[in-house]
Order: sequence, then structure tokens, then C-alpha cells
Amino acid sequence: MADKLEWEQAAKERVDAAPFFVRKLIRHKVEKAARQQGLTTVTVELLDRVKQKQMDTQK
Repeated sequence: MADKLEWEQAAKERVDAAPFFVRKLIRHKVEKAARQQGLTTVTVELLDRVKQKQMDTQK
């Protein structure tokens, strides 16, 4: 498992567009999910899946 994950530019831009006070939390959750799934790159698709999972658990 890689310690350092690559980020697609579009994924970085999406996180950077979020309010500053939640960016660290978003990065943590997304990178944790990527590592659990054995991924080496954070993609927009992964961001969408993590967001959907978060929304589903809040219902």
C-alpha cells in the first residue's frame, strides 16, 4: 500500500472548491477510502462514491 496517493487534477480542483474548513476532512475520508480499496490515485469518481456513501449514512 502506497503512503502517498496521486490526485487527478479535476479531483484536486473539486476539493479546493469546497469550503476551507471541510477540505482536510474530505481529503482524509477520500484518501482512507482509496487506500481501503487498494487504489493509488484519487479520482473524481472516487470523490463521488465517498460523497454518496456519506449522504446515504446521514439518512
